[in-house]
Amino acid sequence: MKSVLLYHNISKTFSPYGGVVFPWEFRKQIRFLKNKRIKFLTPENFIKEDSGILLTFDDGYIDLYEFAFPIIQEEKIPAIIFVVSGFAGKKNNWDVTIGKSFIHLPWSKIDEMHRYGITIGSHSHLHPDYSRIPIEFVRKDMEISFKIISDKLGEEVKYFSYPFGRIRKGEWYLAEEVGFKLAFTSIPVSLGNPYFLGRWGVYTIDNIFTLSAKLGLNKLRTIEKIKCRGINLVSNATSIIKGFKS
Repeated sequence: MKSVLLYHNISKTFSPYGGVVFPWEFRKQIRFLKNKRIKFLTPENFIKEDSGILLTFDDGYIDLYEFAFPIIQEEKIPAIIFVVSGFAGKKNNWDVTIGKSFIHLPWSKIDEMHRYGITIGSHSHLHPDYSRIPIEFVRKDMEISFKIISDKLGEEVKYFSYPFGRIRKGEWYLAEEVGFKLAFTSIPVSLGNPYFLGRWGVYTIDNIFTLSAKLGLNKLRTIEKIKCRGINLVSNATSIIKGFKS
């Protein structure tokens, strides 16, 4: 069985939105997967392989450099980090935070991780909800992120992750037209459409048992699918809450 795992932040700082996985838990999960002899896939061989996992991170928080990067190096596993080109080195304006807010990776750290071998993808330019804005703004945001990240890396960026994991049905063709080779959502849909590839979110509340369910290693995969869809649905409220606060 082939799956894509989605992480947001690896940090020692708890976050109320549930997107943080603590470093010791992340290490435990990676070693569990290796002990199960599950193959870690590169994005280049992801489509042609029949089994294995692709490890992805959305948003590109700076804590990934301190806590995830060393584990990735030690365990010698491939990964993709999807960065938001307009917020490199800055705090974002879409998270609802209580106290702690997270800064995104600066270009210097992104470049260092890329030179090591971590794949850098785009998570948009300004992280708008593509399901709520006109199609011409979706295209423009994709195009800007494609150009900026490609220029910074010195090579064309190939992979895209939809902000908030969403785009209007049928509009995923835009990712192909802009020049991306694969594009990912944030819910566990099928892997049949290369521009709407499903992922299994891993959150603070998860552990080895629920991770096993996400990967089909026990009988509760359907429950995990419902949970992942529910968490993504809750994120719909972010723009509404931010609107009230502004």
